[in-house]
Amino acid sequence: MDKIKITDHQLIAITTAFVCGVSTIIISSRVTTIARHDAWISAIGAMLFGLLIIWMNTYLGGLYPGKTYVEVIQLLLGKWIGGFIAACFIMMCFIGAPQFIWYVGDFFTTQYMQETSLYIINILFSSVVVIALLYGIETIARASEIFFYGIVIMFILSMLLVSPNIDINNILPVLERGITPVLRGSLPMLAFTVLPTIILNMVYPVNVKDIRNAKKSIFVGYMIGMSISFISVLMCNLVMGSTITASSRFPVFLLTKEINVGVIFTRLEALIVIVWLFTIFNNTVFYFHAGALGLAQLLKLKDYKSIVLPLGLIMSVFSGFVYKDVIYESKWDTEVWFPYIASFGLILPALLLIIFFIKKYIFKMDVYGK
Repeated sequence: MDKIKITDHQLIAITTAFVCGVSTIIISSRVTTIARHDAWISAIGAMLFGLLIIWMNTYLGGLYPGKTYVEVIQLLLGKWIGGFIAACFIMMCFIGAPQFIWYVGDFFTTQYMQETSLYIINILFSSVVVIALLYGIETIARASEIFFYGIVIMFILSMLLVSPNIDINNILPVLERGITPVLRGSLPMLAFTVLPTIILNMVYPVNVKDIRNAKKSIFVGYMIGMSISFISVLMCNLVMGSTITASSRFPVFLLTKEINVGVIFTRLEALIVIVWLFTIFNNTVFYFHAGALGLAQLLKLKDYKSIVLPLGLIMSVFSGFVYKDVIYESKWDTEVWFPYIASFGLILPALLLIIFFIKKYIFKMDVYGK
């Protein structure tokens, strides 16, 4: 298997892009639909609760420095139960990756290239993902490090240029509808930004040099990524208001169309599109990497790269019909995705930690394997 080690700075870049991922351009609408003008409070709540999840993920990974999440599942739950749960996790990864590809194809075929087939965009994007995985985790990490600077710079520039259009009255009065919508509004944020970070346990700690520094890097990357997501939600509501934000499919993209500084800085929405492409590419790569690597480990293959190409072909085809239409996509993301990803990103890690401590301290069993 891949024994390449990545640097702490690369891990920050990977985590940042992974956390903000799809939320850069889409999540503001999901959160605002539920919490309305208090959506920014929901984002803060998700960020704070996410710290607990990140701690749990890093702590679990730190217990097994040489093993991936799939290997930890099998070690703690046994060959048969662990193998079944690991297979379910792998399936989740293979379902998630085509979803991101569908988002890309849907965005470009509705916003820019209406007459282009969705499959054309999907195949092109899938090809880049497959090529990246064939080059290996080291190349992906270096690319993420380069993307990191572009993501931060272009996002900050976009938000600064649109800031003259801020109207503070758009988020007032605070907590008018009570705390319940705020708590419910944090669920989409958790589902798309926080809970999926368990997938990074297929890279951490196997591909890091120092676990202690890697934990700090993950927390730093998480805070940067969540800050980007929070600012996206806040700025959409400050500039456009909750009604327009909630009714828009791509609110941050619509937000950046409001940039109008003089006669030079106008129509710079391409900046946020580039940021989103960087982040969603990062998400797709690591979802697919986790699925391919996990499947290779489950089948006892020597190298996951041998199955990347056939899996990539399946992924590109599946991405065309993973969602039947936009209504189905919205219903899935709102009602199904949260409990689905929470099963693997919250409940399962907590269960694994409980089993670890029961086996080690109550039954005095060997919990580390060979």
